[in-house]
Amino acid sequence: MKSWIKKMWPWLTLGLVVVVLLGSFMVYFMGKDMSPGSGSAVTAKAETPEDLKGYEVIDVNVSNDGFEPDVIKVKAGVPTKINFILTRKVTHVKSVAADKLGMDLYMQKGNNYYTVDKDVQPGEYEIHCGMYMIYGTIKVI
Repeated sequence: MKSWIKKMWPWLTLGLVVVVLLGSFMVYFMGKDMSPGSGSAVTAKAETPEDLKGYEVIDVNVSNDGFEPDVIKVKAGVPTKINFILTRKVTHVKSVAADKLGMDLYMQKGNNYYTVDKDVQPGEYEIHCGMYMIYGTIKVI
């Protein structure tokens, strides 16, 4: 037994160092959002009922499976807020963006409101999560 340990100690030490380093990296990066665009994203703020007066509110559930509904219909010229509802705190979906709308919204668990510009032109605008894995559409009619 002692001869086996004498032969293998360099490899055991190397393995232990690798495990400690990988564990340290995981702990360090676990709480950080490394998704593209996360540096310029606007963090969603809580809205009060007074803030929502005069707006049409559209609820969109956000999960690891996607946006529900995946096609969000907005009326042109009507003041609208889209409420992206993040139901789980632990998810890879941390932000939602639409390049053509200039939307880059960092989401927290719960309600995340995005105000649609009332002057937005009719058409279809692609939305995606910050990691470009989940897609949907905002359809302005």
